[in-house]
Amino acid sequence: MKFTKSFDDPNPIPPTAIRNAVSLMENGMLYRYGHINSNNAQSNSAGEAGSEFDSASEVSRLELVFAQYTGHKYAVAVNSCGSAMFIALKAMGVQPNDKVFTNAFTFTAVPSSIVHANAIPVYLECNDQYIIDLEYFKQQIAQQPDVKYFILSHMRGHIAELDKIKALCTENNIRLIEDCAHGLGKRWNEAETDKNSFVGHHCEIACYSSQSHKMLNSGEGGFIATNDDRLAAYCILAAGSYEELYKKHLSRPMDDALFESIKFNVPNFSLRMNNLTASVLRPQVDLIDERIESYKEKYSRLVSILSGSNYIHIPESVSCTENIGDSLQFNLIDFNSCNVADFITDCADRGVKVQVFGSDDNARDFRNWQYSFDDEPDMKNTAEIISCACDLRLPITFTLHDIELIGAIIMDILAVGEQKLPAYAGSL
Repeated sequence: MKFTKSFDDPNPIPPTAIRNAVSLMENGMLYRYGHINSNNAQSNSAGEAGSEFDSASEVSRLELVFAQYTGHKYAVAVNSCGSAMFIALKAMGVQPNDKVFTNAFTFTAVPSSIVHANAIPVYLECNDQYIIDLEYFKQQIAQQPDVKYFILSHMRGHIAELDKIKALCTENNIRLIEDCAHGLGKRWNEAETDKNSFVGHHCEIACYSSQSHKMLNSGEGGFIATNDDRLAAYCILAAGSYEELYKKHLSRPMDDALFESIKFNVPNFSLRMNNLTASVLRPQVDLIDERIESYKEKYSRLVSILSGSNYIHIPESVSCTENIGDSLQFNLIDFNSCNVADFITDCADRGVKVQVFGSDDNARDFRNWQYSFDDEPDMKNTAEIISCACDLRLPITFTLHDIELIGAIIMDILAVGEQKLPAYAGSL
C-alpha cells in the first residue's frame, strides 16, 4: 500500500475570502490606510456592528475580529510572525546586545527576530515533551541574572508549563513574549472555556502566524496581541502607522494623547499587513473552531494507531493542555542516525513524508542557527531529542481514511524493519 496525497497541502481558502480578494483587486484598495473612516473608531467591545466597522479597511476589520477571538484587547496585523516578534521585542525596550531567553527547539524565525533586534539569543534546553526544561530554565535564571526578556515558543503546539514559567518570570523581572505561531485556538486549561484560557494570555505580548501551514492561511502574515495600552500603541506605530493613521485602527487604545506622546520616538518599520492578505484571512477566523475539531479527531486516531508500536514514543502534553494536532511529532526509540535515515526513506517510498528535526539542513535544528552565535551552544539534551524526533504534517484536507492508511503504512514499515534487525532498527 502507498499513500498518494500531498503532505504539503495548505488549508483551502473559503469562497467568501476569494470573493473578497477579487473585489479588492478590482477596486485597487490594497493599502491598509487607503480607506476613509472616522477619527473616533470604536474599540473592540461590541462585536462588528456599526458603520465604523463597515467603513474600515480589511486589515482593521481583521484586527478587530482576531482580537475578539483570542480575547485580547488589541491586535495588530503585520506581514509575518517573525515581524511580530521583532516588534514585540522593540516594544518591550530591548536594546542592542541585550540577552533574550528562547527555546533551543523552535523554528529559525524565533532567534532571527532576536538577532533582527540586535539582541543575543540565550538558548534553553527542551525535555522529551518538546517543551522548555523547567529546571534548566531555573538554573539559567540563576546563572544569567542579566537576561530580562524571554520569547517562549510553543513549538508545533507543544505548550510548556505556563503558570510556572510566568511565576518565574514575574519573580525575576523577566518580560515574557509568547510565540503562538502554532498556538492559535489552543487552551492552556482545557477545562475552562473563557477567552483567557487560550494560549497567549500568560505574557505581555503574544505573536501569531498566518503562514500557509498554520491554522489561518494567507501565505504569509502575523499578528501582535496584547492587553497593554502602551505596548499596543507602540506596536501600531512601529508596524507602519504614521501621522494620525492610528485613528483608522478599530482595535486600538482610544487615548489619542498616548499615541501623540510617543509617535516621534517610535521607528516606522513598515511591516504592516495589506488589505489583500486581510481579505483572505478574515472569513477564516470563523472557521477556527471547526478546523480544530477536525484536526483533533484525526490526530487522536493516528496517535491511537501509532501507540501500538514499541518503537515510537509520542510525548504526552502537560496535563491541563489540549492537543489540536495539525501535525504529529514522535521519537523513534533507540534508533541511531543511520536507522532514522532508513526509516525516513522507507516512509517516503510509500508516500508518507516524515521529516527529522535534527537533520543537517532542518531550520528547526539550533546547530544550523550559526548567525546567532560564535560558539555553538551546548544543548546536549535538545540535540539528542531532535536527532530522532520525527515531524508529520496532517493537512486538514486529509480524511480519517487517509489518517488510518498513514498509520498502517508507518506500522508496516516498522514491522518490516524489525525483521531486518540489526541493520535497520539497531538495538531495538
